[in-house]
Amino acid sequence: MTEPQGQARPTKPSRIGEWLAPYVPEYFPVAWKLGLSISLLILCGMTILGSLLLNNQLDRMRDQADTFGEAIALQLANTVREPLLADDTFLLKVQLNNLTRSDSVHGAALFDRSGNLVDKAGILPLAANPLQEQIKHWELQGEPITTYYAAVDVSDTVAGYTAISLSDRPIMAARESVQGTMINATLIMSVIAIIASFLISRRLARPIHDLLAATSAMRRGDLNYRIQDRRNDEIGGLIEAYNTMAHGMLEKDQVEQVLKRFVSPSVAHNMMADLDQVQLGGRDVHATVVFADIVGFTRLSETLPPDAIADILNVYFDAITTATTFYRGTIDKYMGDCAMIVFGVPEKDDEHLFHGLCCAVMIQRMVERLNEQRRAQGHTTVEFRIGINSGAMLAGNLGSRERMQYTVVGDTVNLASRLSNMAGGNEIIAASPLLANPNIASRVRATEYGAMRIRGKAEPVGTFRIDGVHALSETLMEQRIAQFLAKLNTESQRA
Repeated sequence: MTEPQGQARPTKPSRIGEWLAPYVPEYFPVAWKLGLSISLLILCGMTILGSLLLNNQLDRMRDQADTFGEAIALQLANTVREPLLADDTFLLKVQLNNLTRSDSVHGAALFDRSGNLVDKAGILPLAANPLQEQIKHWELQGEPITTYYAAVDVSDTVAGYTAISLSDRPIMAARESVQGTMINATLIMSVIAIIASFLISRRLARPIHDLLAATSAMRRGDLNYRIQDRRNDEIGGLIEAYNTMAHGMLEKDQVEQVLKRFVSPSVAHNMMADLDQVQLGGRDVHATVVFADIVGFTRLSETLPPDAIADILNVYFDAITTATTFYRGTIDKYMGDCAMIVFGVPEKDDEHLFHGLCCAVMIQRMVERLNEQRRAQGHTTVEFRIGINSGAMLAGNLGSRERMQYTVVGDTVNLASRLSNMAGGNEIIAASPLLANPNIASRVRATEYGAMRIRGKAEPVGTFRIDGVHALSETLMEQRIAQFLAKLNTESQRA
């Protein structure tokens, strides 16, 4: 059955890979990879170089041995020329026997011009034939022997041939010595090179470890980490680029942290995330706005010094910030003694109305607890009046190109401000339509406050006074208030 075209045939996993998989660690440092790679290259290079040098040395030794053997055979041919021509067999035998007395010469022989053996002393290879070969390598009882042939020349005529059999044992011993020396030298140089490669690899991998530590620090949020190493290569450029990037991110984070003190954290984050989007403009949203205003602040400012007024504002506004954050609100701005808080923008919140009501209740609860503590300590206390409204409004960056502010505007916002001005001390006034929603009315305790004449409105506006929210929300609220007061007491004791 043929396979369909275009369908890749599944590949079988490599057996070598399966065999090596259990022995390969999941994390393998770069220094070890570099060290092993360089060591393998050096080891292969040293092995190849050692083999070439060894073979070259052995070939030279073989050539020298052959040259020596051929010289002895030629010398014998020159020595036996006259006795051979005179047919002096006695002198020929004496000369052959004298040669074999040397430890390295195992045999000597004389052949006629036809290659027939005339006389010999010692050993000769079987079927020795000077007419067919000049050098013959052979063994006798495991001992390597080489036989060299030379012609006995008389004028231009060959009168005969001589043969010399030399033992190759000294050559083999020298070869083994040279081979051992070369192998030992190769191993020693390889070990030194491998150690040096690992040391060099560790140095080369050090910047990589520094970069890894730097990125780990950045992942933890530590933007002050800097790599101190300075290099004049590509890695040095990478280190400089990281330090520059970390410095830029640190400056951006510092600007964002400072910006969060003037605008909401979400607005600050969005602005810093995409500076190109910071431009004039707005969008229609449905949100909730709360105005919290200090009662009688003008008279209070006339009787207290500026630093005392600043201390009062900081303490109570800190409580307002805590309540706002707890219910996912955003402090739009502080206007003297008044705080403007929005819910549902810039972060979407489907429960923005209920969260705004809870925040208003929590602010009044926190102000009551703060007043109790401040009275006991002999400090000045204040009361807040709060107005709340929800509905359609315009949200966005408003102002001029040179100076803008993220805020919300519209009739809904104006009504909330008017309700705040109409409220009494410790009161929360909300427009009647807010409680028309059964989902809100069932979770809020409210008392009808009556219709109010609001400046800018042709008809009176129905209002309710918010007395509280359902029990579970107030329980969570009281827990958060207790945490805030405990933290405030701890800080005051430290101061």
